[in-house]
Amino acid sequence: MWTIFSRDSSKDFPYEISESPSYGFNEKSLWKLNKGKKKNTTQEVSIFEFLINDDIPGSETRSALAKSAVKHLKTLKHPNILSFLESSEVKSIIYLSTEYVEPLESFISSQNNLHTDIMKQYIAWGISNIIDGLKFLNFEAKLCHNKVNIWSVFVNKAGQWKLGELEYMNSIENSPPSYASGLYCAPGNQRQSQFSIDIWGLGVLIWEVFNGPLSNQSALKISKKIPKEILTIYPKLIAVDPMNRPSYDTVISTLREQGYFGNDLEKTMTSLSQYHILDDFQRTAFLEKLPSLLETFPKNIALYNVLPSLLEMFNYVKEQKVIFPPMIKLSTMLDDQEFEEKIVPCIIKLFESNDRATRLLLLNSIELYASRLNADLLNTNIFPLLVSGLADASPTIRELTVRSMVHISSKLNYNNLNVELMRHFARLQMKDDQGSIRTNTTVCLGKIAQHLDPKNRSKILTSAFSRALKDPFQPSRMAGVSAFSATQQYYPLIEVSTRVLPALCQVTLDPEKGVRDITFQTIKGFLGKLENVSEDARLKEKLEEEVINTTNPAIPTWAGWAVTTVTSKFYSSKTSQKDEKSIELSKNISNNTNVNNSEQMYSNLIKDNTVKNVYNERQVENINTIQNSLNQKNAMDDSTSSNGWDDDSGWNVGDDWESIGVDNSNSVKDKSDFGWEDQEPILLENSDEAAKSEYFIKSF
Repeated sequence: MWTIFSRDSSKDFPYEISESPSYGFNEKSLWKLNKGKKKNTTQEVSIFEFLINDDIPGSETRSALAKSAVKHLKTLKHPNILSFLESSEVKSIIYLSTEYVEPLESFISSQNNLHTDIMKQYIAWGISNIIDGLKFLNFEAKLCHNKVNIWSVFVNKAGQWKLGELEYMNSIENSPPSYASGLYCAPGNQRQSQFSIDIWGLGVLIWEVFNGPLSNQSALKISKKIPKEILTIYPKLIAVDPMNRPSYDTVISTLREQGYFGNDLEKTMTSLSQYHILDDFQRTAFLEKLPSLLETFPKNIALYNVLPSLLEMFNYVKEQKVIFPPMIKLSTMLDDQEFEEKIVPCIIKLFESNDRATRLLLLNSIELYASRLNADLLNTNIFPLLVSGLADASPTIRELTVRSMVHISSKLNYNNLNVELMRHFARLQMKDDQGSIRTNTTVCLGKIAQHLDPKNRSKILTSAFSRALKDPFQPSRMAGVSAFSATQQYYPLIEVSTRVLPALCQVTLDPEKGVRDITFQTIKGFLGKLENVSEDARLKEKLEEEVINTTNPAIPTWAGWAVTTVTSKFYSSKTSQKDEKSIELSKNISNNTNVNNSEQMYSNLIKDNTVKNVYNERQVENINTIQNSLNQKNAMDDSTSSNGWDDDSGWNVGDDWESIGVDNSNSVKDKSDFGWEDQEPILLENSDEAAKSEYFIKSF
């Protein structure tokens, strides 16, 4: 990289040239366009370079035109006119720095990857940009551009079309300057209509956008490549008689009537620019529709136009939860530094909100941003706010919070993961009134097992999964057995023989055949490991070492979540359906007892016990009503239960597992909240009653 002042001692100009692309524009203009940046920063700019050469005929006129362009650009401020940054004259060179842009001709040539419909919308929006810029020049600034064509239009990072090349501009009261070339000289007596030159130039621009740079004026009559919606007005734009050329308002209204203007892209850009004058209903409707539209927009527009507008709106409007979905969707295009600077503060602000609808949005979208959160920031600022959802009164919030832990567990520090989160999970698994949440807590624990502290992992898992085996909710028992199977590499042999297998053996008499089938297969897997060690004692040391050193094994992704809360549709657990599923499950279970087959068995189990459902955010308002109804139903079911499935089977789980690894010597433990040795057994519903009951089932 070389600085533009390498030939001069002046250091006042704060920009430097970084690259000099071979733009076709450079051959058509007084200027040479370079890529540049602001010194000592990464801010990208464009640097126009004009060489003052007295040896070239007409150099004095050329220099005057270049200086006129700088003067006009410095004084004109409009969204569709090139943004001026700085200018400097160094010896025989004039430098003009502007926002980063690319010549329109080069930009269009590079957009072959855009779908035809998207490109059509984009060009329509671009033409409307130029019309807005020309209207500002002609009617507010009282100036004529006099050189509207494909070489005088530039595209910035946000995809906006900008008018440049202002060297031929003049006041409407004066005659236009003469052109060095007659190619872009508008025909007719221009004094008959003050703005007819720019109207004619608009027609030329439209032709060049669809056909390429103009070679001779007679080619303007060949219009076969121009969209049919424009052909109604196009011939009038290039009329020889200036008096026959239409006004800008006529052009706009005609193109709207023909359906060329008014597409989704243009409407979106208009709504963004006029957001402050929209009423509440219009704002909400616009923001709710925006996420689905973003997929059809060119990436540069979405990233550099829509996203900055949303971030600006986020800081001062009350519809933050409506702005968040399109904003987080667009954030996937940002690099990590931009994401941390622009998006993370918004995420933290939303987590601090007490609004449940806002929390639901954050939880439903966590997969999009969790992996990009800085670990220190996550543990310090976000996790304390996030984990509070595990104690929320809404079952929906609790369930989604449990599921969210899968996406952040790998970044949690020791205390947050092995102490704080386990404390909450123990409470949910033992005391939550929703069987679905108890089940999904077990599923989640199995999914994040690889991240737990190896020293305490086996104790935590054994205690938690053993407790799940005693749950009256059949999917919970299924999840407990399956979790044992999929995490069998984490248990020392002594724990397998003294705790895991005795716990599993109790479930061999489970009322549900599906549970019994998967239990027998899991027991065979553990017994196979013990038998191999019995036959070859040398394997014991190796297996025990793997238990300690295994921190991130290649475990296949579990298929889904067994059940969900009141936001899902009802699932009738009829006896016949259960039997059919049990038969199908037994067919899918392999006789092989290795780890991979056990994990596949879990996958099949979950698929057999899940029904997909799309969550509707509008149901949040009805959560309390539905939950009250559900609580009444559960109370009735409990009152009719006759079969006990408790701890009287002779096996005492006995571990207060959320406190494993925590020094409680100086603290008083609240057993009523998190202990489980003192818990009353949860009664299993009568089989006849259970056959009639309804559970909420959903796939994750």
